[in-house]
Amino acid sequence: MSLPLELKTLAVDNARRSEAGDALAPLRGDSLSALEAAAFPDRKTEQWKYTSLHPLTDGHLKTQASGALPDALPTLADHRLVMSNGRLQEALSQLPEGVTLHRRARQRDELLTPFALYNGAALTDAITLEVAANTEISAPLHLLLHAASDAPAHCQTRVEVLLNPGSKLTLIEHYIGQGPVLNNAVTVIEARDNAHLTHYRLQSEREDTLHISTLLFRQTGVSRIDSYQLMGGNRLRRNDVRALLEKSGAELNMQGVFVARGQSHIDNQLCVEHRVPHCTSNQVFKGLAGEKGKAILNGRIHIHEGAMGTLAELSNKNLLLSPGAEIYTKPELEIYNDDVKCAHGATVGQLDAAQQFYLQSRGITLAEAKRMLSLGFVNELILALPDEGVARWVQPWLAGELSQYPGVNEEAA
Repeated sequence: MSLPLELKTLAVDNARRSEAGDALAPLRGDSLSALEAAAFPDRKTEQWKYTSLHPLTDGHLKTQASGALPDALPTLADHRLVMSNGRLQEALSQLPEGVTLHRRARQRDELLTPFALYNGAALTDAITLEVAANTEISAPLHLLLHAASDAPAHCQTRVEVLLNPGSKLTLIEHYIGQGPVLNNAVTVIEARDNAHLTHYRLQSEREDTLHISTLLFRQTGVSRIDSYQLMGGNRLRRNDVRALLEKSGAELNMQGVFVARGQSHIDNQLCVEHRVPHCTSNQVFKGLAGEKGKAILNGRIHIHEGAMGTLAELSNKNLLLSPGAEIYTKPELEIYNDDVKCAHGATVGQLDAAQQFYLQSRGITLAEAKRMLSLGFVNELILALPDEGVARWVQPWLAGELSQYPGVNEEAA
């Protein structure tokens, strides 16, 4: 399918506005060239078969978002960077010592999806955070990414993070927003030798927003990345997560919880590529869907030729809270080696009727019983969160997601 006219026009307009000396000009031009040759996904595209881009026909691609920041911003750490509608808010930002900010982005490199290319071609601002070599940043950095509009609009959010050899960072990547706005976001994180990143991705935009994002991990050194991803549903949420393990000894751990309630939508596409021998990856995700919510997780582990000694696991367990909810899960293994140890598993189930009855027999309402059982289903992952600020945030967030549509006449799953 060809690119929509609005998308191509906006990208061309932004690329042509590049001025001499503009640090983003090379990226815009390179991304635009690749975008013009790209195919726009539709329901016949395998990785988009459960996700319709029909919401974009409301006109999101015609206007850039300009909504204001809320008066009260969440604060999850002492150090914070704020981007609103894709632009850095310098007055609201404070960096820890040892982290340098650059107003630039690198070439598109391994960013392959049409929306990642569109992000590069239509950028108005971008930031790169560089952690100095042999530096441990003791306090977390809260990266607050906001998008808002009163009418259908879009913004392009671009963040790149470089962990130099021997560095250590805790990064909280936190998305908030309201109104009919599409936040098309790209985050690229590179970890070099002996670097350690603890990464949180919190997606808590309002239900009327749209979010399409690309998250790319590149482990070019013997490094460790621990990523925790917490997602609530909205009108359209699409997360493309790709991890490239490119040096022997690299370790990647990803855990996540996603909740789709009402008529919200979440589509997670995960791909971990073991390109060299003796690397380790572990993925554990749990999903819940209620009412008419739809949740998708496609997890792919790709073991390249020559990547012997690989250890890779993927687990996805899901819970349907209502008869009308939908969950689609598909783990994939693509292996071009014999000397590997890989495992994957996926389940979709319903709440235990006997447990619901037991709680109701003790005077607990059906809605509260379902909320308690749902919390118990994901509690193991929630309790494993190491950062206190995120742990304090996640409890009310999850309680709100699980009690969003209580309904006194709600049926049992």
